[in-house]
Amino acid sequence: MIDKRKFPRLGKIWELDFRVITLEEFKENPLRGLTVNISGGGICFESEKEIQKGTMLALELKSTIFPSSIIALAKVIWCQKESGKDKYDVGAEFWWTGWKDNDAQKAVAEYISKQIIVLDKKD
Repeated sequence: MIDKRKFPRLGKIWELDFRVITLEEFKENPLRGLTVNISGGGICFESEKEIQKGTMLALELKSTIFPSSIIALAKVIWCQKESGKDKYDVGAEFWWTGWKDNDAQKAVAEYISKQIIVLDKKD
């Protein structure tokens, strides 16, 4: 199968807090999950809750690779129940990312590209 994605994906497990952006749900405590994979353009993560396509999310990604949490605004593109599990895989497109600056998405994309090059050289 040909991969038509604009950004390469990197399978990394990072902690993730997210909130659905509606007034009622945003006031709730954040939901927690783990990333399945991430790219410069979006993210796939696990959720115990089904999230409707088109839902906007506020994300906080935590990784020891970066100096601080990555804050992002993302739109859910798809949500599928994991086979045999009580969890969902959620695919979301980044609309904005940052550490209070506009270079966060570039930093994530560059990190992922460098990691993929290293992985390709090992194969």
